[in-house]
Amino acid sequence: MDHVETLYDTPLRLHYSGLDSQARYKLPVVYGGDNFKRKIRLVANKNIDVHPLMARPYPMEPIEFSVPSEASKTGDLDLTWTGEPGLGGNGRSCQVSELWLIKEPPPANH
Repeated sequence: MDHVETLYDTPLRLHYSGLDSQARYKLPVVYGGDNFKRKIRLVANKNIDVHPLMARPYPMEPIEFSVPSEASKTGDLDLTWTGEPGLGGNGRSCQVSELWLIKEPPPANH
């Protein structure tokens, strides 16, 4: 099980720059970890929900989310994962095994 993670209530943050401000993006992600009952949430730019607090799929498999267009309209994108606050235990909460930011093709002209 390879992944990046944060401990306890520390958020996991990634920053992308140089994005096409006119494009739409999708985000396939694989959530990993040792306890799939722990929930995880993803927010873009501090206030745009990509997905609410949710259980990670078990067995692990890719799940895909659309990045709201307003999140990348400046050409920058900040992603922040948080777990359920105050769980304690071994402290392992935000665990991401695989992540892709994929530019979607423009809609076909009819």
